[in-house]
Amino acid sequence: MTFILAEDAALKTMLQGITVSDDSNPSRPVRVWYGFPDVEIRDQTFPYITIDLIDIIPGNDRQTWGYLTDTDYMGTTTAQEGLVYSYHVPAAYDIVYQVTTYARHPRHDRAIIQQLFNLFPSKYGYLNVPVDNNTYGTSRSMFLDGFVKRDTVDGETGNRRLLRNVYTLRVLSEMTPAVALAATQQVASVKINTNKSYIPSEYYPV
Repeated sequence: MTFILAEDAALKTMLQGITVSDDSNPSRPVRVWYGFPDVEIRDQTFPYITIDLIDIIPGNDRQTWGYLTDTDYMGTTTAQEGLVYSYHVPAAYDIVYQVTTYARHPRHDRAIIQQLFNLFPSKYGYLNVPVDNNTYGTSRSMFLDGFVKRDTVDGETGNRRLLRNVYTLRVLSEMTPAVALAATQQVASVKINTNKSYIPSEYYPV
């Protein structure tokens, strides 16, 4: 996985260990879903958590320029002894997520809040990214930029309470030159469907 996709998967993995308890179930798992636009097929049962990617901001305040030089032969998977690798400094980005929790039961709501504030400290937070291409994975610095409580009454279900909390997270990441190059590769070929039955009347094959 690469830039953004790795952080998406890591954040979902972090949140999948949340559980709550009640009289019916002493250990009820809180399910985690990607929100809009990454709609998943799901049976939405309370309580649950959604993850939304809401912004990608250039990290200009921490961006440096130049080249990194790798002399320990650990920078690439094809490293050969005696070779030195030099490559551009990656481009810095802040990835901003909105994590929203939903619950009906006040006890569930409070238990989720307590556990998420342990995972999302305002300072010194981090996100483990085990899918990175090395033995131990890496970690990204992560900050809690905001918390808002948005409890409402759900009129569609008989005026039941909907206990909702919204966390804004900022994950410090970077795009490597290799990822950027892959994203800007030229189109090698273009295939055109000339079957007129699938082409609207206002269009025509080139």
